[in-house]
Amino acid sequence: MTTIVQGAALGIEPTGNLSARGVAITQPCATATVTVGAEVANVRAITIQLQTAALADIAYAETVHVILFADAAKAGYVVTGGSTGIAIGTDGALLALVAKKVFLVTSEADGDIDLTWTDTGSEAAYIGVRLPSGRIVMGDAALTNAT
Repeated sequence: MTTIVQGAALGIEPTGNLSARGVAITQPCATATVTVGAEVANVRAITIQLQTAALADIAYAETVHVILFADAAKAGYVVTGGSTGIAIGTDGALLALVAKKVFLVTSEADGDIDLTWTDTGSEAAYIGVRLPSGRIVMGDAALTNAT
C-alpha cells in the first residue's frame, strides 16, 4: 500500500514498518524479552532480546533506555540502584544517564543485550526497557537480592 503525504510516497513494507522513499520511518524494534537470572553471590544476569512485532530477533543494533523502577507497576524509581547497580556484560554497550538508575543501552547487531545487576543489599528493583516507540517492557522478575 502506498499513500502520498505532502509529496512523499509512504508505504508499508512487508515487515509492517512505515517507509518513505525507501527509508524506514518506524523501526522494526517493537518489543523485547527481558529475562532476570537467579542471584549468585549478590549478582544477577539480565538478558534483553529486542524483537520485531512478529517476535523475530531484530537484525541491527538498536539503542534503548534501561530504567530501574521501585515496583513492577512503574509507580516509582529505585532509591539507590543497588550497591554497584547495572553493568554491561558480553553483548552491547551501556552509558549511565542517571547513576545506577537510568541507562542508554545499545544492542549488538542481533538485538541482544547482556547486563549484570550487583547489590549487596536488598533494595526492591524492577528493570524496564523503554523501546524507540516509548513502550516500556518490564523484566520477568524482581532484581531484589537476599542479604
